[in-house]
Amino acid sequence: MKKIWEKLKVKWNIESDGRMVWIFIMFAITGTSVTFIRQPFTEAIFQKSTYSELYWYELLITLVIVYFVYQLLLFTIGSVMGEYKFVRWFLIKMNKRMLPFLKNLE
Repeated sequence: MKKIWEKLKVKWNIESDGRMVWIFIMFAITGTSVTFIRQPFTEAIFQKSTYSELYWYELLITLVIVYFVYQLLLFTIGSVMGEYKFVRWFLIKMNKRMLPFLKNLE
């Protein structure tokens, strides 16, 4: 586990363990927030509450919306927690991988 921790610190350019813990807390809060938002959204749009009840196209729509809501929440929560620069870098990196037409984005 220590190797993974150190690799992430180098990869993310983080010096202290405390900041690393803070970033993981930020990701945990964001992920939990998305799970609370997703269910009411799917109930409002599709009148279904679980992924297993959704048809494939409804699931695809839900996943795309959750992807963008997650980014918005991560940016907001990360900025409030004082990690604006890291979150901005992380989201740009994530979007370059997920959306290839954004390769030239700085």
